[in-house]
This record gives sequence, structure tokens and C-alpha cells, in this order.
Amino acid sequence: MQRVIVQALGGPEHLALETGAAAAAPAAGEVLVDVEAAGVNFLDINLRKGNGVHAVPAPFTPGLEGVGRVRAAGAGVALPIGQRVAWINVQGSYASALTMPADRVVPLPESLTPAQALLFQATTAHYLATEYRAIQPGDRVLVHAAAGGVGQLLVQWLKHLGAWVVGTTSSADKAEVVRAAGADAVINYGRDYRFLDELMHLTDGHGVDLAFDSVGAATFVPTVKGLARGGMAVSCGVSSGPAPAINPAELTHACTRIAAGSVFSYIARPGEFQARAARIIEGIAAGWLRMPEATAYPMARAADAHRDIESRQTHGKLYLVP
Repeated sequence: MQRVIVQALGGPEHLALETGAAAAAPAAGEVLVDVEAAGVNFLDINLRKGNGVHAVPAPFTPGLEGVGRVRAAGAGVALPIGQRVAWINVQGSYASALTMPADRVVPLPESLTPAQALLFQATTAHYLATEYRAIQPGDRVLVHAAAGGVGQLLVQWLKHLGAWVVGTTSSADKAEVVRAAGADAVINYGRDYRFLDELMHLTDGHGVDLAFDSVGAATFVPTVKGLARGGMAVSCGVSSGPAPAINPAELTHACTRIAAGSVFSYIARPGEFQARAARIIEGIAAGWLRMPEATAYPMARAADAHRDIESRQTHGKLYLVP
């Protein structure tokens, strides 16, 4: 079996490929899966660095999502051998085989490509689009980092629900990606993250009803300032560092609100991940949900995948193949 190991917390140079260890046989309620593809997410970067609440002692195998086929099943598991499945929130997914609880997986159609079958980003987009506001046609919504994998999917989901969407990004090339995802307007905030003046101009001074901020430190304060009366800013990422504290008194004049969340909180109940996955698969089948382009790396090049996602020069999905 192959697996990637974080030998010490820090940079991508601490990622190493190991071979030889065998995956554990599945116990009751578990499945052993041969991994077809393992998704690379920014959360993996935080785990590798040992950042904040994401700290995990080294050595460990990173990766939280994947797609593969059931090789063996423990007692009480109804999934057939050979069933194609996807999972998220299973630590150690950077491996060629993985044993996991059967209730963490969802069966997949054979028609899905690996890029379509990796569900972490789409599940994140689904909970963001559905849990914080009942989107009505014409609602104004801001999506930061809209050229990223989650960003592109969130733009599509919001447009499907009828929202007017403005996406931010850091380059002209990425702006075209955001437009292709369906955004009504795009702000290129470059490397200095300046967007508030243009946002207020685009909304005729009203601001937005809902804002999703996955950037954090560099954008959250102006994001809150860009809310309309009664609007909500959702902190859903920290790619530039944690969002700063905001005095609640600063929100009272416009009755604005701040929220935060994690996809893991919204798949914690039994069957919740499976229900969200079903909506995603329906969207793909109907044709309105288009998964972002994806780039595959051999598992031995996990460090390169981490460098590339940290560089902010990529868009779409990155994944590892054994």
C-alpha cells in the first residue's frame, strides 16, 4: 500500500511517500476501499502546518476525502464488493487503500469522473448555499475567492436558487473562470484585496444580503461593511489568516449579522452527508452543476500539489492518484 506521511509539521518538503504497510481489515460496520483518487484541500495545508484548531501531531497521513471501490466489508455492511463510493471527513485519505466507517461513504454512479466524484467542495457549497438564508430571486450575494473549487460551485448553486452574485478573485484569468461559473459581476481584488468601493458601486450603495468569506484576515472587516441592512457575513475559511474580532456594537446600526460554520458540522447527523450528496449528484445529472476542472498528481508528488494550491495560481480541484 502507498500512503503519504507528514513527517514533521511545517512546509510541503515534510511530505513523504511510504510503501509497504497494509490497510487494516474492516471490522463490523466498516469497509476497506481501494482509493481511486484522493482530494487535496486547503484544510490539508493547515493540518500539515499544524495551524490552530487543525493541529494533528506528526507523523500522520493527511487527506480527508476520496473516491474508490469497496474491496471488503465488515459485518453488518450492505455495500457490495466493487461498489464505487465517495467519502469526506475521513483522515488519512492520501493512501492507495483505506479502512473507514461504512456510514461515512456514499454510493456513486459509474458515470461520474473522479473530479465529479470528489464531493468535499460540492458538499461545502451546498451547506453554504442552503443553511444561512433561504435564497430568494434577486438576493444579492458576495462570494470571495470565487475562482476556487468551492467558489465556483457556490456561485452555480446560488445562481440556481435565483440570486444575483458577485464574485471576487485575484487575477484577470481567474475573473474569466468566475464569469464562466455564472457570476453576474466579478471584482478583481488583486493582491491587496481592495473590493469594497466597487462592491458598493455594483449594488448602488446598498451592499449585499449575504457574503461568504473564505479569505479571513484580509477581507472580513470590509466584507461586513459591505452588507445591506439585515445582511449576514459568513466566515468560512482563513486562507489569509483568521478573521479579526469585531465588536458587536458595530453591527447594530444596520442590524447586520456574523456567522461561521464548518462543513463537518453539517454532515454530523446520520444520513446528512448522503442527503447532500444526492442533491449534488442530481445537479450534475441535470446539467446545471458543473464541477470545476481538475488536475491530477501522482501520489508521490503530493508536495507539488500542496505547493501549487498554496501559490494561489490554481483554480478548480487538485487530487492525488496512487
